[in-house]
Amino acid sequence: MAAPVTVEELLALGTRVLSDSTHIFEDHDNELEARMLMASVLSTPEDGLPLARRLTPRMRDRYLALIARRAAGEPTPLLTGHIEFYGLDLKVKAGPFVPRPSSELMVDQAVKRLRRFQDPVMVDICTGAGPIALAVADELKGADVWGSDIAAEGLRQARSNARRLNITNVSFARGDMYSALPARLRGGVDVVTGHVPYVPFGELDDLPTEVREHEPISTLSDESSPDGLDLMRRAVKEAPEWLGPGGWLMLEMSDDVAGEVEEMCLDAGFVEVGTITDDDELSVVVEGRIPKRQRPPR
Repeated sequence: MAAPVTVEELLALGTRVLSDSTHIFEDHDNELEARMLMASVLSTPEDGLPLARRLTPRMRDRYLALIARRAAGEPTPLLTGHIEFYGLDLKVKAGPFVPRPSSELMVDQAVKRLRRFQDPVMVDICTGAGPIALAVADELKGADVWGSDIAAEGLRQARSNARRLNITNVSFARGDMYSALPARLRGGVDVVTGHVPYVPFGELDDLPTEVREHEPISTLSDESSPDGLDLMRRAVKEAPEWLGPGGWLMLEMSDDVAGEVEEMCLDAGFVEVGTITDDDELSVVVEGRIPKRQRPPR
């Protein structure tokens, strides 16, 4: 059988290789990722790939090399240097947690809640490279959006993307969760979001290669507690100090810990606590609201 040389033939081969990989999550759209890598090689939009085009040997080798690296677990955004997230073209480099489309559910929910507030304020803790904060700020130009993280590299990428995309209503601060925020925000935040580390340290080896070998451990686990949820507990316990009356807390996680986080929120005094997910049930967000304070009697 002749070696594949056209874009269409190479896409079919790339999809098969990715589908056979044991180093990436099974729920990935392998055909889409094969197209993304081809688009990167050809510098062409994914929806405009010339399927009948015959690639030169050099371009063919480059594409197959990218497919091999992806099949070995390297995240696609690190291979292409960018990711489309909530309509934004974000530049991506190794260092922080790689932005993922699954976090778009949290953006949807945050925007929905923030629209109910006048002059809304949002904080995204453990923001990494800032995709959630950037997307919300771009969607709601009148919102005051903050992202905080303890690691400098992610914040550098977040600020760089904000400048490049001319998103001016977002600020990024370095520090440990809420401690990075200016004191003036205390008690006045309308929505807190966060993709907080929650994987037990002892279970890191069970994760697919694309996570285990390409994400900093500090973005996955607190590295100390038996259940991996110490940072999640802090995120919930400290949130009421920063949220204003009727403010919402939203945390992204896997479905196996959602029940425990719901209990944390109830214990911290949140109401309307629940878990939401997307149509594919791949994204999971636990949310809860701070009760509105009663007016003092006249």
